[in-house]
Amino acid sequence: MAFLKTVGLRSIVLYILLAVFLGGVGYLVVNLFLNGRTWAMQPYNGHLGSQMGDILDCDGAVLATSKEGERQYSEDATVRRALLHTIGDTAGYIGTGVQSTMGGKLTGYNFITGLNQTPFSQLGSTVTLTVDQDVCAAAYTAMDGHNGAAILYNYENGDILCKVSAPSFDPSDVPEDLETNDAYKGAYLDNTLSSSFTPGSIFKLVTVAAAMEKWPEDWSSRTYDCWGAQDVGGSDITCLHGESHGTQDAFSAMGNSCNIYFAQLANDVGRDSLQKKAEDMGFNQEFTFDGVAVAKSTIDLSSANANQLGWAGVGQYTVLANPYHMMVLAGAIANGGAYTQPRLADNPNLLSGLVQPGDRKLVTAVEASQLKSLMRSDVENYYGDWLFPEGMAVCAKTGTGEVGEGKGPNCWMMGFCDSSQYPYAFAVVVEEGTGGIETAGAVVSAMLQALV
Repeated sequence: MAFLKTVGLRSIVLYILLAVFLGGVGYLVVNLFLNGRTWAMQPYNGHLGSQMGDILDCDGAVLATSKEGERQYSEDATVRRALLHTIGDTAGYIGTGVQSTMGGKLTGYNFITGLNQTPFSQLGSTVTLTVDQDVCAAAYTAMDGHNGAAILYNYENGDILCKVSAPSFDPSDVPEDLETNDAYKGAYLDNTLSSSFTPGSIFKLVTVAAAMEKWPEDWSSRTYDCWGAQDVGGSDITCLHGESHGTQDAFSAMGNSCNIYFAQLANDVGRDSLQKKAEDMGFNQEFTFDGVAVAKSTIDLSSANANQLGWAGVGQYTVLANPYHMMVLAGAIANGGAYTQPRLADNPNLLSGLVQPGDRKLVTAVEASQLKSLMRSDVENYYGDWLFPEGMAVCAKTGTGEVGEGKGPNCWMMGFCDSSQYPYAFAVVVEEGTGGIETAGAVVSAMLQALV
């Protein structure tokens, strides 16, 4: 009897060990299936870059290829710098680049054969991107040595046509002082996806949208007086350069980018309502792009006093905005409130899916139409249609985000073309620029001219 009990206990132990073993094998197989591509394309396997396939732009121009055991890039140095963060570097430090995110496809990796070439699997697949190298080069050149980001897409089909981040460097001639020269600080970071910036006046679109929600019948007829500076909550809110705008309604205040109007509007809307509307429009929310997590645009008004709320209403205080988010928000306004998920390749990541208009609303259809009218008025009556190619009917808002510390402002422009022929939405931020129209507007103009 004792012998049988011993055998029985040993059997139970063996069954437990077998279950643990099979569970471990199952766990390993599942993780290999889900993460094998990522494991294979780690920077310590940098030699795999020499067997990657070609990366082409939307017109078939070669952006990266493998020759003679080396990874080679576009023949044009400006294109190489403009598309560094989109393509990625040979060493693999830019984790958001295609050579990292789509490295498995480029090398021909598959779950069964790994990176081994067999009669049933080929190495070095070609990937065709949606970007236009000429548009990217034009944007990079127009940034004129400043850091920042420029991103533009087709808001109908989701194709990213321009995606540029700076600081950058030439992946074919990596600077020897890349790690020590402050000029390259942050060069591995893709500012279009992984950074957020003080937005300044582009946030006024959120503030006025909150007013539309609170007072749907008379938001546009509300007026406030601006004399260049006004005490709000015990401290002054000031307009840029101390300009006095007189009596302002929503359209004139948006065109003049009147801080005093929007500071008072934010206080009348209320802290909770502005916070909620900002979150409805994507702040503090997660966005992804081809499987890459995008840095959040953020806002926190939980402890804001009246003066701080006023500054938040004009895009200062705790407000930060991500360029990718600002682009899709502009696309949503163009699309009646919903947006098409951007994509970088003709064959998007099937696991992330392709979100079509109607799948995610950022504003209501009524608000989208009203915001479109405000943004179109900005260009027609204040910025000037002459900035952009004829027939594009650009709708836009500029911003000047003050960052302090003796630095120049973040200069923004976000918007879209209200045109079936040119269904483009965009966001540009240039650090330490002169102004939204002068600095960011020049980049937008360059992108749109290159598309024509």
